[in-house]
Amino acid sequence: MSWLKKLFGKSDSSAAHRAEVPAKPEAPAAPAAAPAEASAAVVREGAPRIAVVTGSTRPGRNNLQVAEWLVARANQRGDAQFELVDIDSFNLPLLDEAYPAAYANYQGEHTKAWAATIAGFDGFVFVTPEYNHSTTPALANALSFLNAEFANKAAGIVGYGSAMGARAVEHLRGILSELQVAHVQKTGMFSLFGDFENFSTFKPTDMQAASVDPMLDQLVAWTVAFAKVRAGEFELEAAAV
Repeated sequence: MSWLKKLFGKSDSSAAHRAEVPAKPEAPAAPAAAPAEASAAVVREGAPRIAVVTGSTRPGRNNLQVAEWLVARANQRGDAQFELVDIDSFNLPLLDEAYPAAYANYQGEHTKAWAATIAGFDGFVFVTPEYNHSTTPALANALSFLNAEFANKAAGIVGYGSAMGARAVEHLRGILSELQVAHVQKTGMFSLFGDFENFSTFKPTDMQAASVDPMLDQLVAWTVAFAKVRAGEFELEAAAV
C-alpha cells in the first residue's frame, strides 16, 4: 500500500505534493514534547534576537509544532534569544499593497504590524513544509510584503516533508537571496515518515533533531556579523582599476 493510501485512504495525485497531512478535527495533533533538557539557558547581554518564523497557515497544520520545538531547543544555547513568530497571527491576505515593497509605503495595518515585528529581529529561521516541490504559498506571500526589514540579515532554514523538504528549501533560498537575506548553508531536515507519528505529531529522531544544531551555529555567527554590516562597520572598497 502506498503512503498516499495510508494518509488518505486512496490514491490522490494532487495530494502527492503536500508535505502536511490534514489532522483529524476530533483529535488535533498535540505539540511535540520539548527536549528533556529544555530549560532555557541564560542569554548573554546584547545577544541577537532571532525569529523562528512559521511557514504554514493551513488548518490542522503540523508546522507550529516544529517551530515551537525549535524555539525550545534553540533557547538552550544561550547565545541568542529565539522567539516564535507565527505568520498566521498576522492575518495577511494575498498581497494587497499597491506599492512595491521596496518603497516601504505600506498602506494596510496588517502590513505595518508585520513590518514592525520583522524589523525588530536580527536574524531568522524559516520553518517550511514542502508544497508542490516548493515552499508554501503562505510563506512566499508573507515574504513578498516586505523588503528592507529583511535586508542584510542572516537566516537559517528548517524543512520537512516526504523528501525532507529539500525542494522547498532550495526554492526558499532564491526568494531570500532577492531580499538580501544571507541564508546559511546548513539546514535542519525532517521526514514526514520518520519524524512525525501518524504523519501528524512531531516526534523527531535524535539524528534528525541534531540536524538543526550546525545550522544554528552558523546562523548565530552570521547574525552577529551582519549586525555590524547594518551598523556600517564594514565598507566595501572600490576595486583597483
